[in-house]
Amino acid sequence: MKFLVFIAILVAGWYVMRWMQQFEVERRLRAERAAYRRTGAPPRARQMRATDTVACARCGTYVPSEFPTACDRRDCPFPGVG
Repeated sequence: MKFLVFIAILVAGWYVMRWMQQFEVERRLRAERAAYRRTGAPPRARQMRATDTVACARCGTYVPSEFPTACDRRDCPFPGVG
């Protein structure tokens, strides 16, 4: 019986911690939105994720591998303006 009470307390604690974390995230978002309305400055930048890059065979410029873009050379192998 004591074991079941202990498990119930752990589960309840876990749910309380999750609720507190969600409350903190929502509080921060509300504060960012209020600051945006007040100042007109965009909310702080979110963390950017790292991306792999590939080198252009012609000029050696590194471009994102997911969405490569053309460099300024006309013979660039990547699509886009070039």
